[in-house]
Amino acid sequence: MSGTRDIAGRRYALAVLEIARQDGNLDEWLASVGTLEQLTERAEFVNALQADGMTDERFTVIVEQVHPGMGRKQLNLFRLLRRKSRLALGPSIATFYQELLDDERKIGRATVTTAVALDEDRRSKIEQQLTEQTGKQIALEASVDEEMLGGMTVRIADRLYDASTRSRLRSLKRELERASR
Repeated sequence: MSGTRDIAGRRYALAVLEIARQDGNLDEWLASVGTLEQLTERAEFVNALQADGMTDERFTVIVEQVHPGMGRKQLNLFRLLRRKSRLALGPSIATFYQELLDDERKIGRATVTTAVALDEDRRSKIEQQLTEQTGKQIALEASVDEEMLGGMTVRIADRLYDASTRSRLRSLKRELERASR
C-alpha cells in the first residue's frame, strides 16, 4: 500500500485500528482499507463515487462488487467518507493503517535499493541484519537503480541509510578537501 499521506487519513486510520482491535478483526479491516485504496486511488474514481447522481444504494452496490462480503462497519466507514466528501483520503487511510498495524505486530518495512538485483541469499542476510538492528521482523522490498554505482540505500519508514558508493565517494571527497586546507 502506498499513496498520499494526509494527517486526516492518519486520524481515520487510528480510529479504524481501535475498532479493529475491539472487534478482533485486524486483517478484515486491512482488506477493507485495501479496497478503499483501490476505489479511491484515482481522482476520477473519487469524483464518480461522490457525484451528485450517485445514490447511497448504488455506492453500496459498487463497494460490494469490489469487496464481496464486506462487514457492516467497514461499509459504514466508506459511506461516512462519501457523505463527508472525504473519499480522497482512501489511499492515506490505507497507508497509515498498514503502518499502524505493522507497528502493532512489530513488523518493519524496508526498501533496499541496489545497482544490481539481490540474490535470495543476500536478501535474506540483509533482512536478518535489519531485523537484529531494529528489533522488528523486517519485510524487505528490493529495487534496482541502474544509475547507482554500487552499494545500497535502505529506507525504513522515514529514515534513509545511504551506504551507496556515490555517498562514500562524496564523504571521501569532503575529507580530502578538509585535509587540504
